[in-house]
Amino acid sequence: MRLVKVCSSLVLVGTLAGVAYADPGNVEPKSWSYGDRGTTSVIPEAEPNDTCPGQAIACGDEVNPAVLSAGEEDWYYFTVNAGDEITIGTDSNGGTDCDTYLELYFGCGTTAVATNDDGGPGLYSLITYTAPVGGEYQAKVRGFSSTSAGDYLLFLDCAVPPPPPENDRCNDNYAIDRCTGGSLEGDVSTATNDYVTAGASGCTGYSANGRDVAYRMDLNAGDVVDLVYTQLQADASFYIITDCGNSAGSCVAGADGTLTGEPEVINYVAGATGTYWLILDVYGTDTGGPWTLDYNVTCPPNPVETSSWGQVKSNFR
Repeated sequence: MRLVKVCSSLVLVGTLAGVAYADPGNVEPKSWSYGDRGTTSVIPEAEPNDTCPGQAIACGDEVNPAVLSAGEEDWYYFTVNAGDEITIGTDSNGGTDCDTYLELYFGCGTTAVATNDDGGPGLYSLITYTAPVGGEYQAKVRGFSSTSAGDYLLFLDCAVPPPPPENDRCNDNYAIDRCTGGSLEGDVSTATNDYVTAGASGCTGYSANGRDVAYRMDLNAGDVVDLVYTQLQADASFYIITDCGNSAGSCVAGADGTLTGEPEVINYVAGATGTYWLILDVYGTDTGGPWTLDYNVTCPPNPVETSSWGQVKSNFR
């Protein structure tokens, strides 16, 4: 057995058959740096801030120095706009490192909207959260355990997320042409959930509540559409519809038979001439990221005009 010092507290560590067992509440310190925190102002922690709402801070502030005593809670509050992406985290300030635990609230006495233990550098915490509504939010910093204590800094960065892609909704300027093949790639991270299938009764067999984009396809009856769609970091779902205003009721083909990072395949023969829309979607609610699409639209050969033998003979009389 040996004792390891973590956050000014002693943790008992044992070994068995060459395997080390650490405190299950901690992760091994990792080599990681947040990088640019968006800091525009550095202010010290102002005690007392042990109860909600605590100390006022603003986007771009870094609270440094800050200290946690064993069993203490440090509270901070700030105001953001609806849609702002909040990045709030703790990091070392060069003193005695501590295993922090971070909680984000929208109103004192409410349930936390986000929590994190070791998402930041080492044993520090990091939360990234998109505010669904504007107003005052509160952050609580505490030690992971009641004996955790040490120094930290707190940083708050607020960013307006980029706009959704131009084909977030059906857009005539984004099309896959007949009689062509190729590859496309993109990212639905900033897209919205505009289209769905009808759950188990839909043409994928599942719901599709993730972020999605659309591509127009003008097809003739008999055109063969071969598609391979992959969400690199999510569970892909995609389908072909004929009405952007009624995606669940106009789906003619779809696929959602694999898991995260695996390709989905559609082979479809157009039953009628008209406009179709390919929706690149994701199964998980509000999920989605980088994607690739391989496509091939094969056009059938033109029919050959024929004449009866009698007609051919009459042409030469």
